[in-house]
Amino acid sequence: MMGFRDERRYNIASGQWVIVVRPERNQRKLSLARWGLVPSWSRDPEGGPKPINARAEGLAEKPMFRDALRHGRCLIPASGFYEWKQVGKTKVPHYIRPKNGGIWVFAGLWSSWSGPDGDLDTCTIVTTVPNRTMEPIHNRMPVILGPDALEQWLSPDTKTPTDLLVPCPDAWMEVVLVGPAVGNPRKDGPELIQEIERTLPIPGE
Repeated sequence: MMGFRDERRYNIASGQWVIVVRPERNQRKLSLARWGLVPSWSRDPEGGPKPINARAEGLAEKPMFRDALRHGRCLIPASGFYEWKQVGKTKVPHYIRPKNGGIWVFAGLWSSWSGPDGDLDTCTIVTTVPNRTMEPIHNRMPVILGPDALEQWLSPDTKTPTDLLVPCPDAWMEVVLVGPAVGNPRKDGPELIQEIERTLPIPGE
């Protein structure tokens, strides 16, 4: 995954900072936001829920997300994401990346909370039902926007952007098995996304 100013990150956890692209004065602004949405009306940015994901279903009706859906749509670039497959009593980590390299752009929501010590920008990733590639691994996946959908998602002229919140084509994705070190948020390095050889069969696969 990528951080700001070309600082590469490989294990971004909730509460850490990510790149967002959002509209501002008819331009596209690149900035940082803390991962875990705090709505602008929250009394305490450190109290209450700070969701890192927002389910696409019913997004416009949920108080936590509806204002951000109207006025705070953003793009969140990433070179991949991790997901854990439940196999019996064990969770097996997988790294899901673009099949042809490059980066993806997730549909995100952004909010700015204002307090006596200044503003706090936060964000969340919109998720949807899985495509066929993700279905055996998990029942949710990020909304990955295609090139034609980026401006539609950001544009205030798009009044009902929920039709964009669908699974991406399977052909966009490649899944590799990775080691359990990704479960430690203190670990960060390119070794985390290296595919490992499967020495023993995993039940159910």
